[in-house]
Amino acid sequence: MTIGDALFARLAIRGFGKLTAEIGAMQSRISSGVNDPRPSADPARAVELSALRDVRARLDTRSAVARDSADRLSLTDQALAGLSDDVRSLKQLALRAANDALSPEAYGALRTEAVTLRATLLATANSVDAAGRPLFAGTAPGPAFEQTAAGVVYRGDAASSIAALGDGLVLPTGISGAQVFGEGDQSLFKLVDDLIMGLTEPMLSARGAVTSKGQGQLDLVRGRADTAVEVTLTGPRGSARVTLDLRLEAPGAPVDAINAQTARTGVSAALDADGSSIRLSAIAPFSLSQLAGGPPDYPVLGLGNVDDSGALAGPVVRLRPSRLTTEGVIAATDRMVDRMANSRAAVGSLGAAVDRQKDALTQQRLVVDQAVSGLGDLDVAATLTRLQSLLLSEQAAQQTYVKISSQSLFNYLR
Repeated sequence: MTIGDALFARLAIRGFGKLTAEIGAMQSRISSGVNDPRPSADPARAVELSALRDVRARLDTRSAVARDSADRLSLTDQALAGLSDDVRSLKQLALRAANDALSPEAYGALRTEAVTLRATLLATANSVDAAGRPLFAGTAPGPAFEQTAAGVVYRGDAASSIAALGDGLVLPTGISGAQVFGEGDQSLFKLVDDLIMGLTEPMLSARGAVTSKGQGQLDLVRGRADTAVEVTLTGPRGSARVTLDLRLEAPGAPVDAINAQTARTGVSAALDADGSSIRLSAIAPFSLSQLAGGPPDYPVLGLGNVDDSGALAGPVVRLRPSRLTTEGVIAATDRMVDRMANSRAAVGSLGAAVDRQKDALTQQRLVVDQAVSGLGDLDVAATLTRLQSLLLSEQAAQQTYVKISSQSLFNYLR
């Protein structure tokens, strides 16, 4: 193949272009401070960088989950703080209602406060996090509590929401509403309903204990359903727990139950002439207390004094169920205050665990970032040395090309 001036020039220009391109790329990397990102530049480094970026992406996902979990637990703690204040307000209402000297208007005002407090409690119980998920429904998707004709009903489950924050590390991000508010007769809403009912007639006029001087008339509200109540009968000989059958078709059953305990209480019973009321007799005063059972809105037992002629010597005083008494409500609020404190402690413990995992994820992210930086960042000193070498090579090549290209045949003939 004949090598002429034209081919020599093309080869030289092509070489200069490659050298210039390499110098330009190196100058760009120096200005950006990053190594050549192409896998072909360093296949081993590229594989390691890819693995580290996968780890970093996984850590970023877990950190985001940890932040969401921490926010959810923080909202839960705030809700529990409000609930604790509301329960203490509920106790204050119960203490104020214990004053028998209050006017009907004052009792009405207390009842209004209790109704308002109940609405606040229900709204707090159905609080949601930033994503709209209920705080106290466990893993159930809908509202945690629902108002029904039978009262407030828990619609969540007993489980706790969880979040995966690491390899094999799953932490709860909340507690169930059943754990916080209780269920059934032991729930916070049942407690509020009991207080409201105790401030509403006819329960407002009823008493936690009723007493007779020795001859009394026991009035029972009977029904057709299988209804029975328990009451403590205290007479001159002592006390006994008596179960009274309130069925219409069994008018004599309460008499038999009371007489079965006469040896222990000193109180005897007989069915009155009307076939409904019961006459109680003892040689000394006796009382009825600690009523359990019966409808929640009406006192089913009442006791009045009877004079020597057998007539009522005053009004019949109705007996309030023990859970509706001032003492019963106050004791229940004390237990609920303890429940709220325990719930806050549990949420605080979960929050601390999530915060620790957040810190651990942050430290892991820092280590990965340093490793990525070590592989991806440019060694400026080595690159500048290489750039200087390329610039010198370029300059020498250009000078050599100029010198060679200026030669002709006459230079060799001289």
